[in-house]
Amino acid sequence: MITFHYLMTDSQLIDSLKEDGQAGFVAIYHRYYKQLLFFISRYVNDTDAAEEIVADVFVKLWSRRLDFHSMDSLRAFLYIVAKNASLNVIRTNRSRGIQEPLSAYEDMLMDDQDVFSDMIYAELIHAIFNEVEKLPEKQREVFNLTFIEDKTVEEIAEQLQISPAAVYTNRSRAISTIKDLLGPKDALTIFAFLTLIDKN
Repeated sequence: MITFHYLMTDSQLIDSLKEDGQAGFVAIYHRYYKQLLFFISRYVNDTDAAEEIVADVFVKLWSRRLDFHSMDSLRAFLYIVAKNASLNVIRTNRSRGIQEPLSAYEDMLMDDQDVFSDMIYAELIHAIFNEVEKLPEKQREVFNLTFIEDKTVEEIAEQLQISPAAVYTNRSRAISTIKDLLGPKDALTIFAFLTLIDKN
């Protein structure tokens, strides 16, 4: 079961990837899919393209699955491949004349330190959204629509068929609950959460 692999140590997971193949691969896929999608989406402003990049990253991982000796090297491989694929999409878009601030994104992706920072941020955000899944349904819906889909209060109220006041109430309660859940977490995770909610 996938849950069992989540309980494995990193070295056990690497061994599973090499020896068992599919089971270890599925566990790694579930561990890193959301982080990679978030990481790529910071540069590639197209959900379908970002999802295609993630799929391609894992295809490459499968073809190289026997090459990894530690989770650190595997993790670095995933983000490097994601970075290179994102650059390719940016350059392709530029060649097609798509008007986006592509040069700024390309410059950031070329800077390994910025990529490393975004990698860490993506993984912190993933840790936060693991806590979001523990929220009551309505709070979770409002939180995701606000901070993931970037919808307005009016749009959320219309979509969920609730009043704007109820949107504000559920959002406030969700933020308060997440802060409580993050209480024992490290300072970086809390900082990432505050950065996320400060954007709205």
